[in-house]
Formats: sequence, C-alpha cells, structure tokens
Amino acid sequence: MFFPEIFSHGNTCFISQSLNNFSEGKEKTVQFKPKSIFKPSVSIIVPAHNCEKLIPMFLTSLFKSAAQYMGFCEIIVVDDGSSDHTYEMAWATIQECRRKWPHVNGKIVRHTAKLGRKQALKTGINKAFGMLTVIADPQSTWKPNTLKEIIETFEKRSKTVNSIMGCYEAETLRKLLT
Repeated sequence: MFFPEIFSHGNTCFISQSLNNFSEGKEKTVQFKPKSIFKPSVSIIVPAHNCEKLIPMFLTSLFKSAAQYMGFCEIIVVDDGSSDHTYEMAWATIQECRRKWPHVNGKIVRHTAKLGRKQALKTGINKAFGMLTVIADPQSTWKPNTLKEIIETFEKRSKTVNSIMGCYEAETLRKLLT
C-alpha cells in the first residue's frame, strides 16, 4: 500500500512514502523543490490623453496579452481630461474585450480636466489592486506574450527592474509618486 505524507519546511517540500508489504515495511523520504504556482497580481495602468484613434487597438492588444498571464490581472485606463472621445472609445473597447476575455478585469477612470501624467498615474495606483504595477503607453501595441515576459524578467532580476520597462512593486510606485 502507498501512503504519502506531504509536509513542507521553508521552500522545500518533503514526501514521506510508507510502503507497507506483508513481510517488510519500507519508508523513504524524497526531497524536491516545487514549481512556483503563485503568480503576482498585476495592475496595468494606462494614462491616456486625446488618443481616441489609438486606444481601441492598444487596449485589444493589452487584453490579449493579459489573457495569456496566469495570475490576476486588471487594466486601468485613466483618461486625463481628453477633449476628444478617448473615454468613450476606451469604455467601448473594454466592454468588448471583457466579453472575449472575462477573467481580465478592466476599468476606466476620467479626470474632468487635464491634470498631467503624474496625477493620472496617482489616480490609477489608487484604483489598483495588484502587487505589481505596469505602466503602459497607448502609442504602442503589445504582443500576446509581452506581459508574461515583463513579469518573468521582473522576477529574475530580484524585483529590481529599471523604470524604462515600467514595472514596479505597487508600494514602491506609491512612494515614488507622493
């Protein structure tokens, strides 16, 4: 008969297998490192101002990339007082993308006046739930594996990624913006 017992100590798991035979009982302990099944929650903040033509394609590419990520992911668009239809286009695109990828959260916040990029980022951070924050520019498009690669790079570099990549621990970014 096989009776496994699993217990852990720190980052190491142990399996104790008790093999009972009628004539002889054996016990063997196997040590292994489990794969990380935890993926940090990610908030993607998109500060936007007067980019109604760019936002639909950008948000669609962002949702596709977020759908490939195995952890919790949310996309927050902050319309910084746009005088065009950025808010409406972002809202419609988020609604459409949520139907395709319902496990990716999306929301939009609107400033009634232009307050600037820093204030738009502050607003996004205050609405964010993620442990990590990625800042995305609507003038670009993302490949389906972009978010996954950003997070993997962030984790490999021991949580210190330069600001060019735009990925921060949420608390670090909150402190930087105050």
